[in-house]
This record gives sequence, C-alpha cells and structure tokens, in this order.
Amino acid sequence: MRRTTVFGLDVWADDPLPYLQGARTAATGRSLDVLVEHRGVDVLEWPHDGELISAQLQPDGTVGVGIEAHEEAGYLLWGPGYGRHLLSADGRRLRCVPEPNSDGKSWQRFLIGQVLPFASALHGLEVLHASAVALPRGVLALLGPSCAGKTSLALALARRGATFHADDVLAVERDAAGLLCHPGSPLAGITHSEAAQVPQASVPPPETVAVNERERLVRIDSSNRPQELFAALFLERGELAPPKPSFQPLPDARLLLGSTFNFVLDDPTRLERLLDVCALAAQGTVERVSFGPGTDSGELADAVLMRLTQLR
Repeated sequence: MRRTTVFGLDVWADDPLPYLQGARTAATGRSLDVLVEHRGVDVLEWPHDGELISAQLQPDGTVGVGIEAHEEAGYLLWGPGYGRHLLSADGRRLRCVPEPNSDGKSWQRFLIGQVLPFASALHGLEVLHASAVALPRGVLALLGPSCAGKTSLALALARRGATFHADDVLAVERDAAGLLCHPGSPLAGITHSEAAQVPQASVPPPETVAVNERERLVRIDSSNRPQELFAALFLERGELAPPKPSFQPLPDARLLLGSTFNFVLDDPTRLERLLDVCALAAQGTVERVSFGPGTDSGELADAVLMRLTQLR
C-alpha cells in the first residue's frame, strides 16, 4: 500500500493510481484505503434494497452517473465506462471495479472527479465546484458554471507565477484562521473549446495524460500543502458582458451555496457545515467577474492580478 494525499485525504492504495502521481502534500490523518479489482469481474456485493439518491442523465435519457446509498453498505457510485465504486458509509474504505478492458483513463478520471471528492465530504470536509491557485496571500478560488473558463484561467495564472492548487474540485475545512484549502490531484482537465482560447505559452506545454471527445487532461506541478482561502471569484462569460473584464462585489453570500459539489449528503450536520463554510468565505474578498466570449485566459488573468493588487 502506498500513500498519496489529495482532497484532504490520505489515499492508501494497492494500485499505482497514475492520476494521483505527483501529489506532494503531507499526510492529514484522514485515511481512505483503496482496493482496485483488475480481473474484469464485478466482485462487489451491493444490497438489492440500495436506494438511488442521485442520477445525472445523458442526452438520451440514460443514467451517466448514478449514486446509490444503503445504511449499512455505504455508497455505490457508477456510470457507463466508469466502473463501480463501493465507498463505506464512513468514507474510510473504497473498492473500485473498472469496467472490463478499461484503459484506466475513464475510471480514474471518475475516481478523481467524483469518488474521492465524495469520500472527502464523508470525512467532514466541504467540497466546492471550483478551480484554485495559490498566491503569496493564500488561495484564490475560481467558481462558475461549466465552460466558464475556471481551469484555463488557473493555468494562465500559474504561467504568471501562481501555483496550481486544484482543478474543478476544491476541498475546504474550517480551522482557527478561517478556511483551509487542500490541494487536489496534480492534473488539470481543459475542454477543447477552452484550449482553443488559450494562447501558446512561452514555456514547454504540460504533459498530456489523456484526450477524449470533451477535454484534454494534463499533468501539472501543483501545491504541496493546504493554504488559507483569501478570495473567491465567480466567473461569468456572456455576450452582454463589458468589453473588458468587470468586477463587482457578490450581492448575496448565499450564492456560494450553488457552488457546493453536491447536495446528495443533505443531513443536518452537513448542511450546517456548508452554511458555516459559505459565511466564512464571504468574510474575505468575494466578487463576480464578467467578461465577453472573446476574452482569452491571458487577458483575464492579467485583469484578475490587477484587481487583487487594488484590493490590498
């Protein structure tokens, strides 16, 4: 068993798990044991009375990602091409069964994008749908809808001296100073439409790990320790946006609730924790940045850095 710490979890696995390689964060004490079944046989014993608590539907109406729950067995996360993943109710044990003849790419993308963040939430962390970079003042979280440009902006900020911290999933926890943000997997997934707007960098491009019809997954040097959150920006790309990026204070901190990773775990304790996280985040700099569809990531990154300078 070897340890890799991501999303605030010490992942102990009997498999190399290439999508976690390169993570350098110190242990947190929150352990998750991962066993991977590569024989192409589904050995998971899931109760027949498990309840489907979440279903993300594909355009044809079939389930793309399903989550089932059982009081004793825990949670079963699955999807076509992603295999089946049985997570204990306390988030401490995970058994993964990739689909037969899987090349390892789809199921591991599902592992870092859905399964491990879900386990992080079971351990008491709050998980936000956000990319993030680390700056001298702390972590800057980048929130917004899919295809808003969160990842491409984070990469552009990294080219300007920031340290990449998380892609699309940010695990946070309350501590004495505020909100502690844990590094994610040292990979970044950028959609092909976003990649078309990213200018050629002056440095060698990052290593491409996988390419599919939706995105390019690249390995990137990322943060080696948790850091405090100091600001959050909501990205809004729109046809009616001003010609240059425009920053406005977020009118209602409750809008942060819309950025939570999922509401599947809706017990009172978790909801109270989520409200607490949103209230703490709102105590820092929380703004909305609006920009037009023609704004490239480099231009947006320069505007963000200038705005942060003004807020000192």
